[in-house]
Amino acid sequence: MSAEIVLGEGPLTVDALIAVVDGAPVRLGDEARARVAQNHAVWLSLGPPDILARKETWLLGIEGTGAPQAQRVSTFVRCHCAGVGPPLATALVRALMLTRASQLSQGLSGVRPELIELLLAMLNAGVHPVIPSLGSVGAAGDLAPLAHLAEVAFRLGGKAERGGVVRGFAEAMEGVPSFTPEPKEALSLINGATLTAAMGALAVHRVRRLLRTAERTLSMSMEVVLADAGCLDPRALASRGHPAAVESAARVAASLEGSTLVQVGRSPDAFSVRCAPAVHGAAWDALEYTERVVTRELNGACDNPLVFEDGAVEAGNFHGAPVAITLDHLKVALTQVISIAERRVYRLTYGRLTGNLPSFLLEGSGVNNGFMLAQYTAASLVSECKGRCFPASADSIPTGQHAEDHVPMGPNAARGLLHITEDAASVLAIEALVAAQGLEFRRAGRSFLADGTRVQGPEVALAPAVAAALATVRAVAPLWVDDRVLHGDLAAVATQVRDGAFAQGDGGRGW
Repeated sequence: MSAEIVLGEGPLTVDALIAVVDGAPVRLGDEARARVAQNHAVWLSLGPPDILARKETWLLGIEGTGAPQAQRVSTFVRCHCAGVGPPLATALVRALMLTRASQLSQGLSGVRPELIELLLAMLNAGVHPVIPSLGSVGAAGDLAPLAHLAEVAFRLGGKAERGGVVRGFAEAMEGVPSFTPEPKEALSLINGATLTAAMGALAVHRVRRLLRTAERTLSMSMEVVLADAGCLDPRALASRGHPAAVESAARVAASLEGSTLVQVGRSPDAFSVRCAPAVHGAAWDALEYTERVVTRELNGACDNPLVFEDGAVEAGNFHGAPVAITLDHLKVALTQVISIAERRVYRLTYGRLTGNLPSFLLEGSGVNNGFMLAQYTAASLVSECKGRCFPASADSIPTGQHAEDHVPMGPNAARGLLHITEDAASVLAIEALVAAQGLEFRRAGRSFLADGTRVQGPEVALAPAVAAALATVRAVAPLWVDDRVLHGDLAAVATQVRDGAFAQGDGGRGW
């Protein structure tokens, strides 16, 4: 079992969140518990009913005590359960629950520690509320998704998955401590741009793996096209002042160590090879910034009102713009990476551009189609990703009777990025699969004249890291000799990409 994650003992990192998503146990740290309890005492001393009475009438249902309070909480939560669409994946639900627990553990929401511990108990028991994926604009919090979570957590209704089975809320919550919300706690549970941050954290994990994979598939393609190694020269890259490009190129150069196929001094390559370090470096920069922003959000007080020692403050901390804007940025960066990868796939499948390999990388291409359709698929996926690059955070449709007159559409930005990561995994899988086929020709010393005549030369040793990547592909996709169905190979290698098989030092778990 994975090591226990202690919430509140240092910042919650993306890696720690992923560990909990993957099943690591989690508990609230003692210092965080004391901080939250003290803040709740301050909230009680401020006179909650008077404070809440100043809010809009649609929020008044959370004040009061006793039986009427329970009815008001039920009405308040359930009227926000307005999501539509397919349910969120279990991984996303777990990320959502931990993110909200972390934000509440900052000790500025006025809630009791037991509310946070309720979420953690659900995580540890594997109780995952069924939450429709669509319906949040990302301001005033991700209200609808969090309300569907609260409905199950407070045992007001809804369904949850537990042990792989979707159950009614009562059965799913068996063994989880009961919890009766007090004033403000229902509001605080649903009042944060938490789904946006949770999806952003998962996206950061995925993109990190994809960029490492892209470096490895680039090195494979460079051996196939007999690339000029000058594009990896650290002096040239450092002269421009972008450290991430230098670091990315160094990793690619390390993958090519020992290569006799990639040499310095050849004719400069097409931009899809020569400029890859610049594109990859820019994407790494975008990822670093995104991870920094998402980590802030995981550890920030995303709620309203906030409770300080001298009073409650009404602010706009529930607005999702900080995360939404950076996720839109990362969408563009990742799409650049797979766009340049698709251009390499095109070159690999075009005999005139590889110089001396058969078109579509299969002998007898007049009869066989080889990897022609693999490039078609890559082109289709990249085109779709370009469409998803529209900045969702630039859109706004007023809600809430125009009090909420500007919203960031953060979940739309995050959802678009997660869609792009899925397509990116397939595009990079296509490059790995196609490059593997080309590497087989290079390793065998086999080339072809313009008329199709085979020329047999001596066998060639590939760079060890490239040979290892080739072996990874061959573990699930045998060498092509004649046409066969591409789908199975594409799906199998894409699964390897998602599992980190090509990501240097980042394998071992999937999305």
